[in-house]
Amino acid sequence: MVIVEVTNLKVEELIGMDFKCECGKRHSVEINSVKIGSNIIERLPEFLKEFRNKKILIIQDVHTYDIAGKRVEETLNNDFLLKKYVFPQEHLLPDVYALGRVLIEIEDDTELILGVGSGVINDICRYVAYRAHVPYAIVCTAPSMDGYASVVSPLITDGFKESHKAAYAYGIYADIDIMKNAPMYLLCSGLGDVLGKYTALADWSITNLLTGEYYCKTIADMVQSTVNKCVAAAPRIPERNNEVVKNITDALVLSGITIGMSGSSRPASGSEHHIAHGWEIMFHTRNSEEKWVHGNFVGVGTVVMAMLFEALKDIDIESVMAKKSFRYYDMNKWRQNIESVFGKVAVNVINYKKDAIELDTDKRQENAEKIAANWKEILDIGHTLVPSSEKVKKILQDGGCVWHPEEIGIDKNLFIKTFIAAKDIRTRYGVVHLIDNLGLTEEIANLIADKLYKAQSKK
Repeated sequence: MVIVEVTNLKVEELIGMDFKCECGKRHSVEINSVKIGSNIIERLPEFLKEFRNKKILIIQDVHTYDIAGKRVEETLNNDFLLKKYVFPQEHLLPDVYALGRVLIEIEDDTELILGVGSGVINDICRYVAYRAHVPYAIVCTAPSMDGYASVVSPLITDGFKESHKAAYAYGIYADIDIMKNAPMYLLCSGLGDVLGKYTALADWSITNLLTGEYYCKTIADMVQSTVNKCVAAAPRIPERNNEVVKNITDALVLSGITIGMSGSSRPASGSEHHIAHGWEIMFHTRNSEEKWVHGNFVGVGTVVMAMLFEALKDIDIESVMAKKSFRYYDMNKWRQNIESVFGKVAVNVINYKKDAIELDTDKRQENAEKIAANWKEILDIGHTLVPSSEKVKKILQDGGCVWHPEEIGIDKNLFIKTFIAAKDIRTRYGVVHLIDNLGLTEEIANLIADKLYKAQSKK
């Protein structure tokens, strides 16, 4: 009963909800308000009335200030005490510089941090608000990612991108007239981020099967409904239609809410995010002026991971167990691959992951045997939850979005290296770790690369 009721609720109906779930946990949504529609900015004084005559720190960048920040400031100027900071960078990163800059701008009497932007601005404001014990709200400028309602912030420290605990937003305010006019790659980013839930949910279910990690079917069903809504809207993204952009924004916010409900990003982030974060770290390290953003990488990563789930079907698990090649792990080869991909920040990746690598041959045997014993169930999960890679590719193409690694600047040789490194970006278990436990990572990396780059060469 709970599953049906919660799954069918709209975003606005979830706000403030607190309920005991069939999974055994109590879920709550500690957001004061979510407003998605037209003329939202003009209504900000109403939504933020609790902070009337109090100090609000407005954080934005040079782009979002022109798009929405000026209007926000004009709307709030009469009833609120405003201080603003505009990041001057053309390409702002969620790094220690940005965090420190906002901390410097917070004054003792600041009662609210109000971000104007999307992914990076949101992540910065949410984390600083959490650490400074000040509420924050966000005026959304693009339907580019599912983090508006999240409780974690992916931040870059010493070149390494890792998620950190943060706070729920006090309010999320999305003016569709602004959102629909975002650059097309940002609309595609939102679609890519949502499509990643296909493989994220499969990873979560497989991990629950193999390790007993907490899993909630209610949350999984909620996430699946957001994916369905986005997929239905995808072909009309190029039209920049109000209804379509609102549906995608609803889905992105709802997806973020499930992160807070579960207590981690598990329902929204899996192996497709691992490889995407790896690509982001790699490009940052190389000081590449990359025009693509997080969700674009995730969309491409979802095509790749859908291909990986397809590859599982062709594995002869009895033959893999008989060969026992998984019992030994070549640490030197592992280090060399990380160094070739991540360069100057490789040491951070190595230090992050090295203690999580199982080197004991008997324990590696035990891990492989557990996978083999559950092989049919693993294949069933992939078949049930993950669509074909061709379908994921078509959804992205129909939306006018990138889908191939080469489109985001990754050639075949680099793809193989980054695919192998995907398991090293996060210790949280997923299908990329599963194939590594079977000693198949390099083999499958080459198999997928051959299919991907053969397909692209035929275009």
